[in-house]
Amino acid sequence: MNDSRSARAAGAAREISGVVHDASGVPVPGAHVLFTDGPQPLPDIAAVTDTEGRFSLTAPAPGEYALLCRADPAMGPPGTAETTVRVGAVVGDGATEAAVRVELTLG
Repeated sequence: MNDSRSARAAGAAREISGVVHDASGVPVPGAHVLFTDGPQPLPDIAAVTDTEGRFSLTAPAPGEYALLCRADPAMGPPGTAETTVRVGAVVGDGATEAAVRVELTLG
């Protein structure tokens, strides 16, 4: 990793962002999106979706993360969604991917 681009990518924040929808495709505000597993022990890290169902989390290290989304029944339809994402993957030119986009549908 003597290449300065690789060094910058290794220290870059790894953003996981996305949108939470209900089964009919309507954005869900007030849903909690959190890490349930990762490549290292994780502190309690969570995000709450905005009025358009958008959220953003920062992964503390490269690797595979399990996400859980729980809707707040007081804000809209109840439900949960789960997914696994990989952040910090190496892309074609040897640089590290710094952002991952996720779409979660409550079920």
